[in-house]
Amino acid sequence: MTTERARYDIHLNTAATGVIHAADCVIEEDAGRVRQVAFRYRDDYLRHPSAFALDPERLPLATGEIVLPCAAGGQPAFIDDHLPDRWGRRVLAGLAFHQGRRQFNADSAMETLAMMGGSRIGALYFSSRGEAPRFDVGLPLTALAQAERTALAVDMGMSAATQDIDAWRQGRSLQTGNADAPLGAQALAHLANAGSSVGGARPKALVSDGNEHCLAKFNRLTGDLYNHARMELACLLMARAAGIKAAQGRVAPSIGGREALLVRRFDIAPDGSRSHLLSVNGLLKEAGTERDSGLLFRYDDIAQLLRRHSADVETDLAQLLRLALFNRCINNTDDHSRNFSLIHAAPAGEDAHPRLQGYRLSPAYDLVPSPAVGEYHAAGFGYDPWPPSPVKARRMGQVFGLGKLQVRQCADEVEAAVARWSEFAAQAGVGRADREMMRRCLRL
Repeated sequence: MTTERARYDIHLNTAATGVIHAADCVIEEDAGRVRQVAFRYRDDYLRHPSAFALDPERLPLATGEIVLPCAAGGQPAFIDDHLPDRWGRRVLAGLAFHQGRRQFNADSAMETLAMMGGSRIGALYFSSRGEAPRFDVGLPLTALAQAERTALAVDMGMSAATQDIDAWRQGRSLQTGNADAPLGAQALAHLANAGSSVGGARPKALVSDGNEHCLAKFNRLTGDLYNHARMELACLLMARAAGIKAAQGRVAPSIGGREALLVRRFDIAPDGSRSHLLSVNGLLKEAGTERDSGLLFRYDDIAQLLRRHSADVETDLAQLLRLALFNRCINNTDDHSRNFSLIHAAPAGEDAHPRLQGYRLSPAYDLVPSPAVGEYHAAGFGYDPWPPSPVKARRMGQVFGLGKLQVRQCADEVEAAVARWSEFAAQAGVGRADREMMRRCLRL
């Protein structure tokens, strides 16, 4: 076996701490797979009055080295959540090929970190020892069209250096590219630098106009059963009407006849500081291997994490209940553990109370329906392979330890919001055929 080690400075950028060198870690890999990770908080960070645990499950706020053994591709949450998602790994694979005709090893955290740019979601930045941290916000919004073309080339499995998306779409023959073509190694490098660590395999990029920072999610050329951008926007609007703290967004102007959803990032404050995010998937890692849990995933698991770590348990449990009911109502079967996160932030304004400064359930994201009827959800509830419906929640009385009156209120408000589907669909510009398809998906 070939053993390699690399040391990293971990910088944190929050409103309470500023940009601070919070910790150091050493990643050790055998044959391109993480074997173990050694982690240590820096003394000056531990002395900071606003210091907090970067992973309350594995990395308690304490002196001394913490060694996390890894096996079979396992990676600790603070690394795994920082690295690109499935979509980002596809972009890096394309970039590696176009830069040096080499194969990208997605199992290697060290190789992935070396290829990543400075645009990431969350408040952490990994750098080689002594390197200054970069907290970039992604591509300029004016480059959205180029990012979309490059992203769709990757999504279609094409050579991004030689394929023309619009020609493919119109059925014309594809022309070979040249050094000035909008798709190629340079375009892939820009897209790789605008990566994301959330959202799975959907084509996307981080973009910003300096004031508004967004995750751009692109409609696919093939495979989408509806206008994904407008459908997700309608679901986000409906979720907020149901009392759910959900991400905000808007549909970008059409790009060559296609559209993109710009989801406003909730991890960046107006002053440029960040909020630290940890996915539920990361918090449920298997102890001793840091692999993703092989157990069945349930909303009950999220509730247990909130009871251990939330700064406002009852409010977050009520949010979780609303979200579970809502996902059942819209038939969002893709409610897997990476689509839920805890966010660490110091609330401002009316919420600025020391008791509430800490981890909270993050705003909801990736709320999209599945047209397939009868599928199990990725997240179950209790012994059921799906979350509860509003009707069942009322019959149960207590859910997640919440009282009957609170459960009924949550169920009533979710049900009332979903009943207004046509209103939110019209507000988001969802087409008639997609509205009818969604209406058939609704489960009340």
